[in-house]
Amino acid sequence: MKRRSICLAACLLLAACAGGARNNTPAEVYDFGLPAARLAEGSGWAKLALEIRAAYWFDSPSIEYRLLYDDPLKLRSYAASRWAGAPGLLLAQHLRQQLGLLDSSGRTAVSCLLRLELQEFSQVFETPLLSRGVLQGTARVIDARHQIVAERAFSIEQPAAGADASGGVRALVVASNALGQQLAGWLQELEKLGRLKQCPATIAG
Repeated sequence: MKRRSICLAACLLLAACAGGARNNTPAEVYDFGLPAARLAEGSGWAKLALEIRAAYWFDSPSIEYRLLYDDPLKLRSYAASRWAGAPGLLLAQHLRQQLGLLDSSGRTAVSCLLRLELQEFSQVFETPLLSRGVLQGTARVIDARHQIVAERAFSIEQPAAGADASGGVRALVVASNALGQQLAGWLQELEKLGRLKQCPATIAG
């Protein structure tokens, strides 16, 4: 019994040391880089506030990936790499910079909301060496009565230069840039059709 207790204690000590060694290795932390350039100056899109809703499994700093050749239903995450924040928050900041939109939680009261439902934000591997960044979801413009003014789905894929977290991150950032361009074109079209006239902005007192 005494010998068994000593062995158990030794195993627990080794496990603790191994965990400490892992914790001493800093994770690679990624974000979207420097602030994004504004896509269009002087537009009326400042009447809109931006909100991103992400599935709860994307509401963490983990960099997610899927292995289609192994189990496409299994969502995995890199152990030694992570985002600087939840992907939805990073994407929201990036798109606000690109489009000049307001923060839905800010002090500026707006009558319309651009809401993105983020359904996929991951690196997808076709083979161990071939992968792509996948960004999918739905965009809606919602007025003060909570009615949908306009709606469109988006699905963007960008080949990854490397079969690792760094390659996946860079592919997803490029895909996010493409999403900003798609949204800019869509909002321009809605503006030309006069469908954003019901979205005036007022400053909260």
